[in-house]
Amino acid sequence: MPDGAFRAGSAPSPFHADLDTPLLDFGGEVWTIRDACEGVQITGAPGSGKSSASARYLRLACLKAGFGGLFACAKVDEAEMLIADMKAAGRGDDVVVIDETAAERFNILDFAQSQLGGPGFESNLVEMMRRMNEAAQVAKPKGGSADAGENSYFVDSAWKWLSHAFPLLLVAEGTLRLKDVARFLASLPQSREDMKTADWQAGYCAKVHKRVSDLANTGDAYARRIVDEHGAFFLTEVAGLDNRPRSSIESTLTTLIYPFLSGKMAELFCTDTTITPRACRDGALIVLNLPTLRFGPGGAVAQAMFKYLFGLAMQAERITPQTRPVMLYLDECQHFLSSADADLLATGRSAKCCPVFITQDYPTFYAKMGEQDAQSLLGKFGTRIFHANTCPKTNLAAAEIIYKVQKFYVTESRSSGDSSGGGGSQQDGQGTYQGNRTQSTGKTETLNAYQDYEITPDYFASKLRTGAERNGYKVDAIIVRGGRQWKRTGRHWVQAEFDQRL
Repeated sequence: MPDGAFRAGSAPSPFHADLDTPLLDFGGEVWTIRDACEGVQITGAPGSGKSSASARYLRLACLKAGFGGLFACAKVDEAEMLIADMKAAGRGDDVVVIDETAAERFNILDFAQSQLGGPGFESNLVEMMRRMNEAAQVAKPKGGSADAGENSYFVDSAWKWLSHAFPLLLVAEGTLRLKDVARFLASLPQSREDMKTADWQAGYCAKVHKRVSDLANTGDAYARRIVDEHGAFFLTEVAGLDNRPRSSIESTLTTLIYPFLSGKMAELFCTDTTITPRACRDGALIVLNLPTLRFGPGGAVAQAMFKYLFGLAMQAERITPQTRPVMLYLDECQHFLSSADADLLATGRSAKCCPVFITQDYPTFYAKMGEQDAQSLLGKFGTRIFHANTCPKTNLAAAEIIYKVQKFYVTESRSSGDSSGGGGSQQDGQGTYQGNRTQSTGKTETLNAYQDYEITPDYFASKLRTGAERNGYKVDAIIVRGGRQWKRTGRHWVQAEFDQRL
């Protein structure tokens, strides 16, 4: 399906383009498309009702407003639930599912080349591969970065190799395919002597170099520049490398590329293209039904890369007042995090893109990205929604976001006294006695001021309803919106109630 052909021959779904269009009503107070496009982050413990309450309300509101969107899946049954809501919102005809059937496909490298890698901009494709590597690290159980520590030399060298390989392959093949990248790497000269052998000269690396050189000799200026800048790298520097660093660099690259060289991932993301992220602007609702709990790290990396290219495509477009808004919906977002997410959040409103990131707690972000990077990312969400949670760090963060206020308490002091006096006299055999007794009490009240959290951390653990029959299917959440004063509280936060029977 070429770009612009989504739903060809039929009318596109209607949509609201005005950023001030109301999407949700929180207790009589309007929350708009503009609010949505400044980013939404939702947290809540398992069973808190976050997915069935605030996340679903937001999802349905955007669907009914005509948003296009990209929906990643971590859980096995998530796609089924998402598609049911899309149909309920009257958007069934807009659903596009990428799954193991391979009925829909997306060639990641081809699209990246068209979006990022025109002549002279091949380094952008290396950045995309960095993002793929980052996604692979995030997909690991403990997250982390492969660009740090003792592996940094090999990782940096891997990117250097790609920065020279991509321009050569683009000139030789006219396009980029991961299988060609793998073939090229597998046929590199093992030594300078190796290049003199007939076997090496008959291999793919040698053929690529010859093809580019032949084009340069015909007067092709671009091919000549590529020969001058990249032609000798693999034939001199790489051919002269010792075996140990060479094998480590090759291993870094093949480990990254391998999951996409065969099987379903290769069929889905390295063959032809039937749908691209740009279709979301035409109203497509793309569901990446490759749940990480079934397809493992490969599924997570593929979805993270689709998400990355979606973000670039949405940011690269010229946005007008008539442009359709889109959403990026990530439940269990920890599986798909990227340092590029900060860029999308920073430009979400101007790109008319609503990023929705849902997870259990903040330590989950920290484990995948590192606490400093995670804090930086979290600080870019315009709206944060906190459901019931027993995570102390998340609850403390929520309390600190709402801030401290001046509170008061009264101290009381009491005093009492008892005094008595008397005397007597005797005259002419008669005696008299006089005396008195006095009691007194007092009470003093003092008003004392102190600073404390307006909503204390324990409130999020014990005072927010979590839905289900025992709570009348009601779910509570605290909604924090930066730069806004809610009428009900006079502050930048408000407590909202959601009904799971929506």
